[in-house]
Amino acid sequence: MCGRFVATAPLTKVAEYFGAEPPGFAMRPNYNVSPTTVVAGITVAEKQRHLDRFVWGLVPTWQKTRGHVAPLINARAESVIEKPSFRHLVPAHRCIVPMDGYYEWMTTKESQLKIPYYITRIDSAPIAVAGLWEEGDDSTKGMARLCIITVAANDKLAAIHDRMPAILQPSEVEDWLEGDVPEALHALHPSSEDLLGAREVSTRVNSVKNNEPSNIEEVETQLPPSLFD
Repeated sequence: MCGRFVATAPLTKVAEYFGAEPPGFAMRPNYNVSPTTVVAGITVAEKQRHLDRFVWGLVPTWQKTRGHVAPLINARAESVIEKPSFRHLVPAHRCIVPMDGYYEWMTTKESQLKIPYYITRIDSAPIAVAGLWEEGDDSTKGMARLCIITVAANDKLAAIHDRMPAILQPSEVEDWLEGDVPEALHALHPSSEDLLGAREVSTRVNSVKNNEPSNIEEVETQLPPSLFD
């Protein structure tokens, strides 16, 4: 899954990179983006890309009458066209979630300690993650909501976690945002192993209260010694 990420690039630079209109708002650098917070997302309307603000986490209509419910922050690519919560969004409510990188956690069998890794592009370019969005409601003061699509992890990252965000190559961005449904779904696949790098970071990122540049600094291994050492 993808439950936390990093977004620090100025939105004017993000808009320029993705060919979107310059936004009329700014967002603070965030080194520990968590679900239910406001994030940036890119959509297309009348052939023009727009950078807007979204709340991270969908709340399907059939859940809204149940009071407090956990928002849907991820959608599995393998079933996104089948699940009632997502399938109606695939034809015309696709978006991109731009980010610097994302966190994933490895759980060790010896101690069940969750070890965080920061995963980003080796070339330091922005990451374009496929997402879906829906209209906002009273709870978001009209701000739209989005979720992130995940795929099976590639072999390089599977040792950390078995899922990863659906990262789009530059040539796939248009297919996802503007292509027909088959073209869009074809863009949802594990990224190549030479695209991303992972480094172990401090367990301080396990708490969303810790939000500073040191979150993404590499640390010496926090993995416990093997039981057989």
